Amino acid sequence: MSALSRSAGRLLGALGATALGVAFFFFIIGVFGQLTSVIALALFIVLTLAISRRGQTERRQP
Repeated sequence: MSALSRSAGRLLGALGATALGVAFFFFIIGVFGQLTSVIALALFIVLTLAISRRGQTERRQP
């Protein structure tokens, strides 16, 4: 597999995940209302950033 096809695959995957996320967000708005959905989205983004920026600890195998 060439680097170009891998990049295209990742781009398509990212676009698909984005479209799925937007559809899910609008579904949540329809069920719970806009204020709750915006709060949940902000919480999700904050938790995602906190987890991704957390230091990785290495475990030593006994």
